Amino acid sequence: MRIAFVSLMYDAPWGGSEVLWSQTAARALAAGHNVFISTHEWHEKPVPLQELEAAGASFYFRPRYQPTLRFRTANLFRRLPRGGVLPEIVALRSFAPNVVVVSQGGWNDLLFHQQLADWLHSIPFLLICHNYHDPVRQDDKQRERMIALFSRAKEVLMISNQQLRVLCRQLAAPLTNARVVQNPLNLPAAYPLPYPELLADTVPQLSVVGSFDVDRKGQDVLLETLATPTWQGRHWHLNLYGRGPDQAYLERLISMYGLQRRVSLHGHVSDSSVIWRNTHLLILPSRIESGPMVVQEALLCGRPVLTANVGLVQDWVQEGETGFIADTASVIALGQALDRAWARRADWASMGQEGAARATALLIPDPAGDFLQHVQASV
Repeated sequence: MRIAFVSLMYDAPWGGSEVLWSQTAARALAAGHNVFISTHEWHEKPVPLQELEAAGASFYFRPRYQPTLRFRTANLFRRLPRGGVLPEIVALRSFAPNVVVVSQGGWNDLLFHQQLADWLHSIPFLLICHNYHDPVRQDDKQRERMIALFSRAKEVLMISNQQLRVLCRQLAAPLTNARVVQNPLNLPAAYPLPYPELLADTVPQLSVVGSFDVDRKGQDVLLETLATPTWQGRHWHLNLYGRGPDQAYLERLISMYGLQRRVSLHGHVSDSSVIWRNTHLLILPSRIESGPMVVQEALLCGRPVLTANVGLVQDWVQEGETGFIADTASVIALGQALDRAWARRADWASMGQEGAARATALLIPDPAGDFLQHVQASV
């Protein structure tokens, strides 16, 4: 079978939205399928793409749009010899796939790729939605276009039940061909991990794991919450794991709030067991999130979770039993959830144990293999 994977993620070289399609592509190559990949070009090619290329995938790298006259002129000249057809579409036609997987970093990215959307009329395709916004403003024309795109797909894949409910409401359409999938997780070889000792004189280690992108991940509002007098009077340490465009901003916030001795930035840590061995409570203060994989990973590793109510949270976290849910990523809501968690810190170890048992029952052991079966069945 000839399978094309088109990633529309635009704002970063790599991210959580790329894991499902890329691992599925790797499984397809291992099974002997021909694989074509179209994604944006970056100065440094992400390691998973290098591995897919070494495994035999063929690629087309799209130039990232730049609002400059030079870019627009060059883009026009690239299209002129083909009658205005984008080189990406020419490459896809040449590959002649049996089926196409389109992965959106958001949920309506395809609206902004009109030639790709038009070409997909002629080929079976599956559409992955990795995010959503609530509320979101759209007019009836945009709504109808997105409903039409969803209806033409063999399957529309969502990352959480909440995402599916919200998008059905926003589109005023039932989306009968949609289903919820799981992303592959970054887990230690063996889990859950022993809970780190938390004695009366132990400083609790709070951890946030995610890209330094505060618009989505909300580390800024968590720092404001922890800078309040109540939390200044408590003993705790916050560990921020990740990297991203807002690192300098976070460092300035930490300095402004006087938290230099209480907050550590660790960068990206590839071995997740290092994180969980030094974590008593995971915090996810995200404003925008559909499938926060780190929530699933923390629970499976035996760590309680404090999280804003986004995406899959309500499917995986039980308030007061395996974690604590804030209504929103606001100072008030996070502060209230943190207070509830602090009062129960003697129970964190047992809550982590319960969370691991419940999460294990929900886990799909091979998401990429499951997805590949659906891709094969869509032709």
